[in-house]
Amino acid sequence: MSSSSTRLAADLKVRTVAWAVAAQVWPLLAFAGVLLATALVWMARSGDPVPVSLAWVLLVKPAALGLVAGFALHESAHVLVLKRIRTVTHIAIERTAWRTSVIPEGTMTARQTAVVALAGPSACVAVGGLLWLSGLDRSLAWWYLAHIMFLLPFFGDGRALWHSLADGK
Repeated sequence: MSSSSTRLAADLKVRTVAWAVAAQVWPLLAFAGVLLATALVWMARSGDPVPVSLAWVLLVKPAALGLVAGFALHESAHVLVLKRIRTVTHIAIERTAWRTSVIPEGTMTARQTAVVALAGPSACVAVGGLLWLSGLDRSLAWWYLAHIMFLLPFFGDGRALWHSLADGK
């Protein structure tokens, strides 16, 4: 599994993180876009809206709004918190075949580490809760609510949280 890491100053822009997440899954987004465009052409020629509905519900909405937007929000929330910690000197974006993560350089207290670890999943859970409670889109809400799982100890956020809790005692 190859990994690439981009070292960026602590003034990292949130949109840079969002683009890094989207770049990680660009083939999926390109496929979804081509599928939707094809379905739209079909609808324009035939008047049949079913392929557009299927493309939207089965691929475009989950891929773009669930997967990409959810992880962009998750990592951006980490960055927003990290930018407030004066002892974090740089933030690296690390990409592997399976994930995009932000890696801080510098020092943090156990409490700061816990807050950073909680920020990404919490932001997504908050959006998922709003989507669910408002009834706006309950199927999409689950993509965001599922980010709570990243606080389990076998994920990076969960490991950081549990290590910070152990160090803080």
